[in-house]
Amino acid sequence: SQISCGISITKDFCEDCYSFQPEPGKEYILSAWAKEETNEQFKTFVNPAITLIFYHNKQALPQHEIARITATPSGEIIDGWQRIFTKFKIPYSTTSAINNTISIGIELTNNSPSIPVYFDDIRVHPLKGSMKSFVYDPETFKLMSELDDNNYATFYEYDNEGGLVRVKKETERGVKTIQETRSGSVIKN
Repeated sequence: SQISCGISITKDFCEDCYSFQPEPGKEYILSAWAKEETNEQFKTFVNPAITLIFYHNKQALPQHEIARITATPSGEIIDGWQRIFTKFKIPYSTTSAINNTISIGIELTNNSPSIPVYFDDIRVHPLKGSMKSFVYDPETFKLMSELDDNNYATFYEYDNEGGLVRVKKETERGVKTIQETRSGSVIKN
């Protein structure tokens, strides 16, 4: 079953989901992280994929499909996760508005029958825009991580008293410690 903004299965889209309305003909970025649960070493994961499906009807039935784009992981595997990143343009017709994109479906695919895959931090935003996401601890409400425009995280680690002790930054070359506090003094790398 596909999941829409409302209840899955029926594909009845809830009306409050229309605050984000990608424009036909405009460029956007799809970004996410994927992981394969395996003990083997890979340079790139081959099983996870994300497919965007563009429909010319709100019902998003197979006969309404205009186009599809599939993105797979690339780049370095960082702490067991690999980024999925693609730029795409919302399909539209210059001759008939009937064939313009009305709905977008997102399919998360695992191409393996036996290796579990996971997806995290799935984001879609305009190419000319920027996006930051924040993750907070549900008990302390402290900022745990911040995801930048490229979907790379900055992690914040705290001691038992709630004081910030370490800041780590995820980069294309792995996770690096950029600030560490010891006994009240700050050490910047």
